[in-house]
Amino acid sequence: MKNESRIEKLLGIRYPIIQASMVWLNSAELAAAVSNAGGMGVLGPNAGRKDVTGDPLKTAELFREEIRKTRALTDKPFAVNFLLPIEGVEISYRYAKPLMDVILEEGVKIVITSGKDITQGLEHIDRLKSAGAIIIHREISPTVENAITAEKAGVHAIIVTGQEAGGHMSDNRISTLVLVSQVTDAVKIPVIAAGGIYNVKTANAAIAMGAEGVYMGTRFLMTCESPTSEAAKQAILAVRSEDLVVINTRAGDVRVVATKRIKNGQGDSEVGSIKTAMLDGDLDNGIISVSESAGGISTIASAKDIVEEMAAAFA
Repeated sequence: MKNESRIEKLLGIRYPIIQASMVWLNSAELAAAVSNAGGMGVLGPNAGRKDVTGDPLKTAELFREEIRKTRALTDKPFAVNFLLPIEGVEISYRYAKPLMDVILEEGVKIVITSGKDITQGLEHIDRLKSAGAIIIHREISPTVENAITAEKAGVHAIIVTGQEAGGHMSDNRISTLVLVSQVTDAVKIPVIAAGGIYNVKTANAAIAMGAEGVYMGTRFLMTCESPTSEAAKQAILAVRSEDLVVINTRAGDVRVVATKRIKNGQGDSEVGSIKTAMLDGDLDNGIISVSESAGGISTIASAKDIVEEMAAAFA
């Protein structure tokens, strides 16, 4: 019988395998399937949704419904993702309080906070602490220094994401290999590795760097339970890592599967265009954002199969 890792003990899960929230591309069904398999599913604020509301209060109530739906599908631990306010990003301030109110009212026990500077969101961190929540923090642009800052802020664990990740990329072009190794030397709290992790070999590499768990997005996009459109899934199956390009959007750099919208490595897309292709299936007018791990993914599997496959790294 294996010894429990600190992440497994902290979260009450069988395997330290965590599904990334992935903005629009998660749902109660996906989160519950990951949790039921022994990992930990995560809900983002747009979980299970198809349409943009533009209304913070309505978004918060729909988020509440998805939390309750997840509880109906699993009795295992799951988490929610909460975006801390980001200076200069007005929308992050408008949505923060309504979403935090729902998290606290629903008694969510595990919260993954994310942002560009945890010190901008200490009010919310303190509210979560007062409620007894377990806090895992993920900096969008991680460094050794902001990992130390998060530890001092009193979070229970941190997610460290290398440049190999999908979605919006870190402003710091530091690889998972280098960054996780340096952060695990600098902090005492558990570190969860993210960025380019998709199979047992990459999980073993994360463990060798000192990580005590993995946080995976692209691999869980390619599951039966994922709301990712079939068109996007097939495009991801067909892509090679060298086919991916980095484009600059108003929200930041994104690594994507090339589509007709991309000209000379540039694009005008925002998060909405990720929804257009990846959720709605309109590849001509949207973009598919994935990590470099996409080139190594050749199957669509159940969330249970993926968790059980990855579990071999933590046996």
